[in-house]
Formats: sequence, C-alpha cells, structure tokens
Amino acid sequence: MSLKHHCWLLGALSLGLLMFSQGLVAQEAKSSPPAIMQYGNTRWFPSVWGPYTTPFVPETRMSNSDRLHALLQDGKLYLTVTDALALALENNLDIAVSRYTMSYAQTDVLRTQGGGAARGFAGSFQSAALFAGALGGGVTAAAGRSQGQAGGVSGAASATQLGGGTFDPAVFFQLGWDQNTSPLGTTAVTGVPFVTSQGTSYVTGYQQAFQTGTSFQVVTGGARGSTTSLTPVYNPQVNTFLAVGFTQPLLNGFGRRANSTQIRIAKNDLKVADSVFRQQVIATVSAVLNDYWDFLTMRENVRVAEQALAYAQKLLSDNKRQVEIGTLAPIEVVRAESEVAARQQDLIVAQTSLQQQQELIKTALSKQVGPDLAAAQVVAQDSLPEPRPDDVPPLDEALKLAAANRPEIEQTELKFRDQNETIKARRNSLLPTFNLFATYIASGLSGNQLVCPPGDTRYGGNCLVPNDGFVAPLGSTTAGVSQALTQTWQGQYPDYSFGVQLQIPIRNRSAQADAARALLERRQLETQLQQFKNNIAQQVRSAEIGVIQAKAQIEAAHKAVVLAQQTLDAEQKKYQLGESTVFLVIQAQRDLATAEGNEVKARSTYAKAITLLQQQTATILRKYNVELSDAVSGHVERTPNIPGTRSTPPPANP
Repeated sequence: MSLKHHCWLLGALSLGLLMFSQGLVAQEAKSSPPAIMQYGNTRWFPSVWGPYTTPFVPETRMSNSDRLHALLQDGKLYLTVTDALALALENNLDIAVSRYTMSYAQTDVLRTQGGGAARGFAGSFQSAALFAGALGGGVTAAAGRSQGQAGGVSGAASATQLGGGTFDPAVFFQLGWDQNTSPLGTTAVTGVPFVTSQGTSYVTGYQQAFQTGTSFQVVTGGARGSTTSLTPVYNPQVNTFLAVGFTQPLLNGFGRRANSTQIRIAKNDLKVADSVFRQQVIATVSAVLNDYWDFLTMRENVRVAEQALAYAQKLLSDNKRQVEIGTLAPIEVVRAESEVAARQQDLIVAQTSLQQQQELIKTALSKQVGPDLAAAQVVAQDSLPEPRPDDVPPLDEALKLAAANRPEIEQTELKFRDQNETIKARRNSLLPTFNLFATYIASGLSGNQLVCPPGDTRYGGNCLVPNDGFVAPLGSTTAGVSQALTQTWQGQYPDYSFGVQLQIPIRNRSAQADAARALLERRQLETQLQQFKNNIAQQVRSAEIGVIQAKAQIEAAHKAVVLAQQTLDAEQKKYQLGESTVFLVIQAQRDLATAEGNEVKARSTYAKAITLLQQQTATILRKYNVELSDAVSGHVERTPNIPGTRSTPPPANP
C-alpha cells in the first residue's frame, strides 16, 4: 500500500471517529435537558483548570430573614398565620435541611452524565439489582485498554483491541526513565558478559465512551534506548507508534438502554427530590399551624384561669366582709383562700405552658434564637378558626384530592420509572457479550547505525568479515525521533486489526438473579403503592371523622359553658340571699372554669382536625397560598404584616 493510501486511511479513521464522537455528544445534549443547577465549571473552555477546581457551593446562611426582624416591634413578635408560615418557609431548619435533597439530585445528574452512578438521597429508590450503582461504580466500556511499551502497543493474540473510558473524555500521559545492568551467562548473543541498557519512554492518548456502548482510544508513544551490547542494529535506538481503535458491543452493553440507565434514573430523581421536598414542606406547615393553634389555645387557657382566679378572689373578699359583720363562719374564709390558692396554681401552670409554647414557635420560625427574639413576647393576631358548614368535603372528593396530591403516591409512581429503567438494563445484561473492534497501528524505528560493506556484520564499533576478522566500518548514519515519526505517520510499518469477541455464560446465574431481583422490586413497589393508597384512604376517613367529632364537641362545650355560667349566676344570687353555701358557689365556679377550658380544648381540637384533614389530602399548601418556589428559594415574595400598617389587623388581646 502506498504512502498516500496510508495517510488517507489514517486521516479518514481519525476524522470518522471524531465526527462520530461529536455526533453522539450533540445527540446527548439535544435529548438531555440541562440541569437546573450547575456546580462548578465542567468545561475546558475558556477555563482550562475549571474541571479540576473545587465546585462553588454557597455558604450556609444561619442568620434569620429580614421578615423576622421586621415583625419584631417594641419587644413583641406580632404573628398572623400568614406571617408564621412565611417565616417557616424562610427560616425553618427542617425545610432548610430538606432543601439539600434537590441539590443532591442535581449532583447525581452531573455525576451520571460523566459516566458515574447515582448515589441517591433520602427518599430515592436505589435498586439492589444495579449493584454497580450500590457500590458507587459507573459506566465503563467492556473493551480492554492498550498498554504502551518501549516496543509499541501490546495486544491479545494477533489482534489488538483498544477502547475504554467513561462518558467524560480523558487524556493520559506517561513518561519514564530506566537504567538496568543484567549479568549474562553467555557472550554468544551480545558479545559481552553483562549488558547495561538505558532508556526513556513515553505514552500519551485519548479515550472516551458513549451511551451507545461505543468506546474508542487514540494512543501514541515511543522510546529511546541505548545498550552496551555489541550486536544491535541501532544504538541508540528510537521507536515510535500510533494506535487508533474502537470497540462496539453488539449484544450485552449495546445501546442507550444498557448504558444510560443511571442518567435516566438521575433525571427522574429530580422529580422525586421535588416531591420529597414538598412532603417536608407540608409536614412543616402543618406543624407550624398546630403550634400556632396550641399557642392560641394556651392563651385562652390563661384567660380562663385569670377569670377563675378573679371569681375566687371576689368570693374571698365577700366572705371576709361577711365574717367581719358576723353573718358567716370564719371557716368559709379559709375555704375561699384555699380556692384562691388552687386557682393561682392553675394560672401559673397556664402561663408557663404558654411561655413554653412561645419558645417552640420561636424555634420553629427562626434559624437561631438571638437575644432580641428570646426576650420578645409572641402576640398572635389571629384566632382559632370557626366551624363552617363546608369545611368538610364529601368523602369521595377528599379521597380523590388525596390520591392526586399526596407526595407518597407521586414518589412511588416516579420510582416505577426508575425501576423500569433498571429492568431494561437487566434484560440487556442477560445477553452474551459480543463485541466488535477494529484497530490501526503504525510503527517507526530509527537510530544511529554503522555502515559496513555488503555481507559484513556489525559488531561493536567494527564490521565483522566472515572467516576473516574485523575491518573498519565504511562510516555511520545518524537518525532519531524525526525519522521514526516520519515512518510512523507514513504508515511504513502498519498493523491492521479487526475482530470480534464473544463470551457466552453457560448458566448465567448472576445475570438471572439480578433480572429477577429487578422484577421483584417492581412487584414490591406495586404492593407498596396499594398499601399507601389504603393507608391514605384510612387517614382521610379518620381525619374527616375527627373534624365531625370536633364540631360536635364545640357545640356541646359551648352549651355546657352557657349552663355553667347561668348556674354560677344563680348560685351567687342564692348565696347573697342566704339560700346557698360557699361550697356550692365554689363548685359552680369550678364547673364554669372546667366548661370554659373544655370549650377552648374543643376549639383547639377542631383547628387541629382541620389542619390534619388538609395535610392528609395534601391541600394545605394551596389552602394557605404557600408557593413551593418560595420554599425552594427560602424567600417569600410577600409583604409582612407589620403592626401599624394598613394591611395589619389590630392585635388581639394577649
């Protein structure tokens, strides 16, 4: 084959591989939507060192949002339900911790696009059938790697197979120097009893794999060596080589179904991460609402305790006056004082419980409780919700809302997609390994050489004439790297390899087990989905029953308060007329305090029941106009209700 044909073949092969790789990259970029977040610089241009620097990750901000400082006025934290939820979205640490889940999912997309395996996150589904992913492995080509040596590229048998790498291209370079002195048992080959050789070698190359399973490698290298042997043709000797090859699986490992599984799982897990985050936001919003309702309940308990103490103190005052005028026995003053002490204890318990609940709210609505916030008094500006006729949707509608909105169902359905990709990959792994490969290698050899007469043999620094001894050489030629490279690029010593590699596992038990496990996991997810649906339906029914019961409790408790108030008024009138006793009046006061406490408890139960129903149907975010984007960014685009502004309702009595 002529020099022109060799150069054309080498150029065409290199250009074809380059166009093929660019086509695959372009196709991948076209079919794969860009990630929402990018960590660091993964491109060489314009920053060559970008891929090797630490990615930029924003520092954690542990200061409270400006909204919290704006709502702190004159040592008081004025809170409406809307403001409490906005503060939770901006400052609640449960939401802040869960926010990293979406970032983890983004790094998985980046990692899988480079050929690695998705590492997953809390709430994602990691199939045990993808054992490489569980071990943190990645996608690599099944082809062997080339090995550059001083003499060129070594290949298995008579055909050389090149390939390897990941989806991220890699450039490698190796340079080495060696000096070795070896004793010999004979001088017949080298002419000396020991040989000292010295050499320098280098190997450099480029390799990459693609989602189709194709991998290619370009390797070039060479070596320069000198020896004390008397018989080499060239001394010093320079050899070079260039190898270009690719490997394409045709069965096991063929196509995107087998090689892009991790990328598809990682991209699907972006939606799983969003759903997991939404589930956390729903849980946090529900918890903050319950904390707010508990605060209002305990504030009402303080009011009831203060009222009961006022009744007891008035009775004590009246009893003292009657004892002074001699119309009442002194023991009744002692009885009234005991009642006052009991009511004072109730008031202290109610006040300290309110203070504890206040601290819970501060912790839930801030990243850290500073001195200003710690000393502030929480002033709730809303009241417990009133029962409404339409607050409980029909059961069928509530079940439909839950089935459409619950994150658990959404996550399980998304996990089906992950598992379907795993099943496809496991089906491909059942096939035998059948690879196609082709390689072109060109070599060159040059160095310093003595010029002897025809028929003479070079030996040391002289020419050996057969049966006549040594004669002086005619001269010498000097050559080096440039001559060896010229031979290499001209294809003067070509090596063409083409072949197939077939490996058939006879029983294939490992692949069968992985495929069966993937299907079993799919069946388990189906069972879990039905389990979630059954549990959610039961939770929705229980929540609706809880709302109905709470409404009945409010009505009954209110009537009990009316009865207790009227009974107390009647007993007080009888007592003033001398027809009742202090004991009966105290008992009526206790009954009124108990009835009022029960009414407050019933209203609190109703508020929590409504919150639970909204949580079970996953409609609580829509109910309170909570935007998930605000939770993701940690900043709510909503004007805070600052006391004194027109949009702020007047503060309720604490």
